[in-house]
This record gives sequence, structure tokens and C-alpha cells, in this order.
Amino acid sequence: MKTGHLSMQSTNKPFRVLAISYGHEANATLMVDGEIIASVAEERFTKQKCQMNYPKNSINFCLKYGNISVNDLDVFAIVSMNDLMEQNLVNRIDSFSLNDFLSEQHNYWKPKIYENKKIDYLKVFKKKINLNQDFDFRDYLKLRKKIKNNKDAIKIFKKIRFNTVQKHLKIKDISKIVEVEHEKGHQYYALFSAPEKFRKKSLVLTNEGMGDKSNLTVSVVINSKLNEIYFSKENKIGTLYKFITLLLGMKPSQHEFKVMGLAPYASEHEINKAYIAAFEDLFKTKNLGIFLKKKPKDFFFHFKNKLEHCRFDGIAGALQKVTEETLVAWIINCIKKTKINKVLISGGVAQNIKAAIPISEIKNLKDLYISPSSGDTTLSIGGCYYISSLQKNLRLRKLDNVYLGPGYAEEKILKELKIFLRNNKGFKLSKIKNNKQIVKYLIEGKILGRFSGRMEMGQRSLGNRSIIADPRSQETIKQINKKVKMRDFWMPFTPTILDKCKRKYLINPKNLYSPYMTMGFKTTKLFQKIAPATIHPADMTTRPQILERRKNNDYYDLINDFGKKTGVYCLLNTSMNIHGYPMCCSPQDALFTLKNSSLDGLILENYILIRKS
Repeated sequence: MKTGHLSMQSTNKPFRVLAISYGHEANATLMVDGEIIASVAEERFTKQKCQMNYPKNSINFCLKYGNISVNDLDVFAIVSMNDLMEQNLVNRIDSFSLNDFLSEQHNYWKPKIYENKKIDYLKVFKKKINLNQDFDFRDYLKLRKKIKNNKDAIKIFKKIRFNTVQKHLKIKDISKIVEVEHEKGHQYYALFSAPEKFRKKSLVLTNEGMGDKSNLTVSVVINSKLNEIYFSKENKIGTLYKFITLLLGMKPSQHEFKVMGLAPYASEHEINKAYIAAFEDLFKTKNLGIFLKKKPKDFFFHFKNKLEHCRFDGIAGALQKVTEETLVAWIINCIKKTKINKVLISGGVAQNIKAAIPISEIKNLKDLYISPSSGDTTLSIGGCYYISSLQKNLRLRKLDNVYLGPGYAEEKILKELKIFLRNNKGFKLSKIKNNKQIVKYLIEGKILGRFSGRMEMGQRSLGNRSIIADPRSQETIKQINKKVKMRDFWMPFTPTILDKCKRKYLINPKNLYSPYMTMGFKTTKLFQKIAPATIHPADMTTRPQILERRKNNDYYDLINDFGKKTGVYCLLNTSMNIHGYPMCCSPQDALFTLKNSSLDGLILENYILIRKS
């Protein structure tokens, strides 16, 4: 199949790119003349976490928000093409239960790997097949008998994806539809989400479980020009973390963060026991790559046997230990080989917050930046930057904020509030005059949802679709879990800290820039005393949003007013959603969360609903 070919343009006409990714965490992004206009994940509309399908709703939102017709687009980019068709057909990531993931190992991979049986994936999961999707899967089912290898399967999958786009958007000129490598999405997102100083000279590193041609890349950036100097598919850190997550009874590709949160609770004895049993002699770093010293036959049963007599917390701790050791050794090698000490990191493995601490402590590392939501949910942003970087005389503007999703007019919010109050009598509605009212509620111990402005893209709530609370007492954690989140007991909550207090609250000798909750930091004695609800109790670290006024003026003022009253210039901030649901997007979502939880109240722009006692 011929794919689209992108030609250079140098006209006065605005250059418009719409990019999508519809593997894990399907998403869409619109860029106009080198500036990101809108970006959103499909899960925010479907309410299905980690949605894999074609992001039809996200595409429609981006076009509508930008007031752009399909005919106005210069390029429609599909980022990442080499996904497995069968896994998409059963919506594996977003529809599988834990039992389904375990069944996949026992009923598909075990007989295939250990017994050399020919196993049909779709027969094993025939009850999971969903033909009512935007893919034309029936075409695939007709053709799959002719598929001889993965190369054939990928070719057919590409054709189906292009056809899907054409049917949905009625694109007449197929040359407008182009494909972008998965890795390019991560690389260019890392580069253009970072502060401008990194574009003079830096290293861009990507590390993840899967990609198109690789799962690890090393690139050199000189004056905004990115040159990939190394790639490999031998890196298995992401794969290892995924399967250990499954072995610990949690969902792979979703709950790795829970394993990371569990790790600090383990004793040194239990960590060493699991480390020696399974991880001590697993990885080696050489030149610019990460390799297995000896490749296991598989990553589930191999480690299941190795770790059979180890405690669950020790396993988590040992996994985190080998991850940190390997990443640190790899980055040291990259700095040494390239003689470049400013580092950008993206890809799924970059979301390991704990690993950022020892990485930041590398002696020869001068500066470090980790992209916000650096997993697959931002591939479409990177795709837009990559495509636009190919255009002559087009200035690319850095991604300076992540509030890129839907926002709602006051009339819409009032309409939804009236409907809600007609059907729910236990709430008091009032208009917010100033922050004093909200600060008073917070000091009283009330847990509030905050719905304001445009929704944040990515996985972190950054004030606009957040649950906020007083950080000064550990009791706050119990109340949030009791009232709405129902998180695992060991999982910490995070703060939003005003930038003027970062030196008082965080140990950050290299003054690393972290406005999006992408890095863990050790904390000062002062912060441990005044904000215990936002600190991991086992290792006294935190994962802050360090907030600058220019990024979110209203949220900044609220925290500042809270600080004037309490002396603490931070709030506990966690995503506004009920356990198992994605982050709220619309006013209806926020009101649903209020109704189906025990939140004390909900801020909806200039209005506040308080639950009557």
C-alpha cells in the first residue's frame, strides 16, 4: 500500500496538522502554524480508561475547537502503526480484567511458547471480540487467513487504519494521510515540551515497552535539529515492569505506578532476597544500549518461578532497584559517549517518578527534564511537532501548558447545575465571590472537586480537573480514600506547590524544572512537618506540581490565599474521578463524581455546590 508523502511547503497559508494515535491510550492533537491548539485522549469521552479504539471523539473535538474543516487540513498523521491487530480487535488494554490478562498467559502464551502449539488468539478470546468499532475489522477477518507473518499483518492493519480515517473524515486526497513512527512521537514531544534551553544542545532519550522499530532511542539535539544516533529493541525494562505488575495481581500497562508506590515500603532484607533471586544478573548496559544478559523464555512464568518464595513488597522493591540501577548506568553511558550533559527523557519508562531521583543525582548530569505524561497518550502531540518540523520557515512554539482539552461556557455549566439540583436535594449552591470562601472550606477539612477552564491533557490533574484538600494532616488521606478515591492504602497523594516556595519545600540542588508532576523529589524537614498528606511516608519523597502563576493564574491565587491564611503554600491535588473512571472532562462528569462519591463539595467555575450535613 502506498502511503501519503509529505511535501515541503513555504506558502503564506496556515499549516494545519491533525495527528492521532490509536494503540494504547488513543488520542488526537491539532496544531496550527507550529502551535498546539487542542489535545485530548479518547478515554475522556468514552469513560473507558486507556481506550484503544480509533479516537473519533477526540478528532471531532480538535476540529471543532480549532474551527477547522477536514478540507483545511494539510496533513493527517497516524502515529504508531505496528500494533498487533488481534489485540486491538479485542480491545485488550481497556477491556481486559485481571483474570483476562492471566488467562492470556496460561491459555495463549504458555502453550505457544512452552508446548509449541499453534494457538489462534481470536479463538482464545472470541467472547471479547467487538466488531462494533470504527475499524473495518470484518475486512481483516477475511484477509487474516492469507497472513504468513507479522509483516503481512502490519501491512493489512495499516490499510485498514487508512481506510478508517478516509471513511470517517471523507478525505479525498489520500496523500494527506501519512504515518509517523512511534519513536518520533516520543522524541519530538520530549524536545518541544521542554524549556527552550534544551533545544540548543541536549540528549533526547526514549525508553518504553514497545514501539514500532525500537523501544529505546538516543538522539542528539543541536539548535533544535534532532538526530537519532542509536535505536534498539533489546531494551526490556518496560516489559519486565509490566509482567511483574501482573505477577503482583495488578493490571499490566495500567498499574505499574502502584508497584512503584509499593516499593519503598519493603525492608532491605526482602528487597535483597527478591533482587538476588531474579534481578541481580539480569541487565547490562553497553555503549548506548540496554541488554539482557540472558534472555528468559518468557517474562511471566520465568519470573513467577524465580520469585515464588519472595514477599510481594520485596518483589516491588527489587524491581524498582534494578530499574533505577539500569537507567542510571545507561544515562551515564549516554552522557559519556556523547559528551552532552543536558538530558530529556520520554516514553513509558520515563513515567517512573522514583527513578528520576537517582537519575537527577548523576554527577555529570547538568540538567534534566521529563516530559509531562510521557507515555502513549502524548504521541499525537509529538507527531504534530515532527510533521511541522519538516516545513520550511515554520516556527515551532514550545508546549508551554497542558490545558488543551475541552472548556465549557457558563451557560452550559448553569444548565447542568439546574438539572442536577432538580434531581438531587442534598446540596447548597452559591456563587463564589472570592477565594476566602473556598479557603474556609478547605481549612475546615472539606474535600472539594475543582472544575475550571480547559481540561488538562495527559494523566496528571493539574488544578483544572482536580480534587483539592488541606495537606497538613494525614487524616486528609483517609478522608479522600473513604469519600471518593478508594486507592490502595500504600499509594501517596501529591501536592501543588507554588514556585516561590520550592526551595523551602524540596531538595533540588540542580534546580530542575518540574511543573507537571513528572519527577520525584526528596523533601525538606519543613515540608515533612507542614504537608504530611502529600509525602510518601516510607521514603519522604513527593511528586509535586511546581506551579508558576503564568500557567494557571486562578489556581495559583487560590493556593496563595490558602498560604496567607495557613502559612502553607501548597494544596493536596489528585485527579477528579471515581476509582476505575478516567479523569472528569465535562460538567456532567464532575457532577456524576459528586453524586456517586462522598465529596464534600464541587467548584464549577464561579459556582460551588456544598453537600448539606
